[in-house]
Amino acid sequence: MIRRRHIYTALFCLYILAVCFLCFTKGEQLPDVPSTWFGLPADKVAHFIMFLPYTPLAYLTFAPEKGNIWRKIAIIMISATIGFGLAVATERIQGILGYRAEDALDIFSDSIGLGAGTAITVITATVQHMRRL
Repeated sequence: MIRRRHIYTALFCLYILAVCFLCFTKGEQLPDVPSTWFGLPADKVAHFIMFLPYTPLAYLTFAPEKGNIWRKIAIIMISATIGFGLAVATERIQGILGYRAEDALDIFSDSIGLGAGTAITVITATVQHMRRL
């Protein structure tokens, strides 16, 4: 029987592969999208959406099922910090590639997505912990 942790690990790995594909593939290989979504630049919205699930998926993959809430929150914060490192690294690598460009506003959009995902994860973990008390 497949354990939930294995499913979360597989999803997290697929997610990281998808982020790398989207960040490093040549632009002409990606589908055409409108220039704006909801009145915002489409690429910034895409960066927000792309990094929103990072912290929840990392938490589901690495956090203990039982234990101290502060330990879980520490794992969430460490995951978010690593996610920020991933966001910066992908932009730096794009700057090195001849067919992509580095953009500080992409890091900002990634960070907002990470922040939203982190907030959702902290709230969810806290509520689940409170229900177990």
